[in-house]
Amino acid sequence: MLDTVRLYVDATVAVALMTTFGIVAGFVAAAMTGNHMHIVLAAGAAFALTGVALTVRLWRMTRRPAPPAPAV
Repeated sequence: MLDTVRLYVDATVAVALMTTFGIVAGFVAAAMTGNHMHIVLAAGAAFALTGVALTVRLWRMTRRPAPPAPAV
């Protein structure tokens, strides 16, 4: 049961990070341009790229290392 709770906590933290980066990117785009489409695109791109980075990080953490080569 604790593994399930940890999974939900980790997922919540990941979504919170993705949302934070998306919001920051949206504010930066709003400060640089007044175009609403650029704001939405920047926020969406930051959200998606953060998700990709976290997924790749998780994938690399869960890969098993290769067994050591036999001694000759």
